[in-house]
Amino acid sequence: MKQTEKRITEYTLKEQCADSLPSAQIKVKILSEGGQIWIQPDGFGEKCAADGEGWSIGIEIWQGRLRLIVFDDINSEDPQIINLENAKETGRLNND
Repeated sequence: MKQTEKRITEYTLKEQCADSLPSAQIKVKILSEGGQIWIQPDGFGEKCAADGEGWSIGIEIWQGRLRLIVFDDINSEDPQIINLENAKETGRLNND
């Protein structure tokens, strides 16, 4: 896929906790566009987007570092940004 191409796929997330009702599920769209990936759980969004239009979770490379972007509050324009560099397998400590 070229970096300028746009692709949307749809999935269904299902409850994973054995102690909860198994009927809980959420439809999710995943958008790949411009070298970024965005996730849109049905019924979740971001402050500056109309209902059904927001992409509340993203993953990208910024300044050479992989990061996760999460709009975790519908009433705030500011996302939580999580740098994933410490999750690299090359950073694993050897516990010999």
